Amino acid sequence: MNVTTYKLLSFYDVLYSSQEPRVERHFVLIYAPWELLARRAEEMRLKVPLQQNDVLFKSFLESLCGAERIGKLANMDPLRVHDATIRERDDYFMGRFKEEQLAKFINHEDKESFFSSVDRLYIIQQILRNTRFAKESKCVGINRLLLDGAYTCYYPLHDGTVKMEDGEMPVNNRQRLKRDWGRLGRCFKYQPYDAIKDYFGHEIGLYFAWLGFYTAMLVPLAIVALAVFVYGIVSARTHIPVQDLCDNKNAGVWYMCPLCDKQCSYWDLAPTSCLYAYVTHVFDNDGTVILALVASVWATLFLEFWKRRQASLAHRWNTESFEEEDEPLRPEYVRSLTKEELDPFKPDPETGKIVFRATNIKRARRFSVVFSLVAFMITLVIAAVIGVVVFRAAAFAVLSSNPDRKVQKRARILTTGLAAFINLVVITILKYAYNKLAVWLTNWENPATLSSYEDNFTTKMALFQFVNTFSSIIYIAFFKSEMIVGSPGRNTRVLGKYRLDGCSEQGCFLELAIQIAVIMIGMHLVGNVIEIGIP
Repeated sequence: MNVTTYKLLSFYDVLYSSQEPRVERHFVLIYAPWELLARRAEEMRLKVPLQQNDVLFKSFLESLCGAERIGKLANMDPLRVHDATIRERDDYFMGRFKEEQLAKFINHEDKESFFSSVDRLYIIQQILRNTRFAKESKCVGINRLLLDGAYTCYYPLHDGTVKMEDGEMPVNNRQRLKRDWGRLGRCFKYQPYDAIKDYFGHEIGLYFAWLGFYTAMLVPLAIVALAVFVYGIVSARTHIPVQDLCDNKNAGVWYMCPLCDKQCSYWDLAPTSCLYAYVTHVFDNDGTVILALVASVWATLFLEFWKRRQASLAHRWNTESFEEEDEPLRPEYVRSLTKEELDPFKPDPETGKIVFRATNIKRARRFSVVFSLVAFMITLVIAAVIGVVVFRAAAFAVLSSNPDRKVQKRARILTTGLAAFINLVVITILKYAYNKLAVWLTNWENPATLSSYEDNFTTKMALFQFVNTFSSIIYIAFFKSEMIVGSPGRNTRVLGKYRLDGCSEQGCFLELAIQIAVIMIGMHLVGNVIEIGIP
């Protein structure tokens, strides 16, 4: 039987001995009967299945080749889970729930399962958030009780146990999701979006839908990129500049200016730059232009197709017109209000909604402090990038002046890889530090609602993460050009003394590729280690 329950966890410290304090946990089980669910669902204008959708739409391929042939091809799809225990959800026309018209809705005979688990939990959550527990205006909602320490946390119960014996068939949705979705062997299969949404909610379902769509859209772009990469490897030996630089006959023909001012001497181009020229051509060849054009078109198609997919899911899940009307205020915000600020806690005569009017002075002060700290952190990131640039120039000068010819030949690649690794460490440390700072700033800023809280936090994190992740890449791509760095004999110097770090004789493309590879792969590895190692 489906039972709509929440558990509330309360902690009380009980001293059993003078040396070993223990914690006693008390659980409160909340159950919502049908009468309460029906009344609140009607007040919330909740939509429930009214009639099965009998309107058939044929795709272009189905109209061209026939629905039966397309259906047979779909059944042969290796990405589809053919032995799934999760049945595909039927599509329904939805209508706003009214208890007096209960007989018109589907499955009205079974009141225990009439509302889906997500709908039932959503109803109870709204009840817990908006129920008054004292006469004071601040004493509203479970979040305020959590803030005051009356309860430690609240959470919905899982739909049965997840454990299954070998050969046992799933008996609940939790087991079905584990069998048909939450396994390593299913990572190349289509995800059951409807089942994920029905169990974890719309936000989690939409997240996995986006992740699956993004992964699928990367496949054609990866195929084109792989073709360009293979073409670079095949054509490298026949590329005339690579042939000239790798031919030992050209040794001593082209002498280049010193790579540093004092410790470096003139150097031979042909044998020294062979490896660098070969690797550069692998990544930067004629096909790279085609890849850039394909990537530009792909980005546009990805955004437009995702908008279409999102609209389709919103229609299927009946969330296209969903709004948090009368969103409850955060208890932390209500707690911080003074009596004068609580006074306007009255419905607006025109709209009928409760509006808060925080003072403009308070908003200006908080915005100025937040802006200053965010600007300081961004400046810190730029300073870290400059420090890495100085280190790269110093390390390159040392390696270039090394008497070992092999070290001289690989000086550029070694310094680029080492600098990229250092930059990855700096990015990881600053990311962790700023995450803590962003949470503290958002809490101190104290937005009125949960949605505004999430928006403010997301804005801070997006701005900083963009600067933190891409500042070194932007520097290599745009600030190491000849227009800024200069050329031999006309080098741009800082304070009239120090030369800027420039690109190699083959350009900055390989250096940029190494930087991107180290940062992106390193961030994914660090993220996976943290996700797996830290529960």
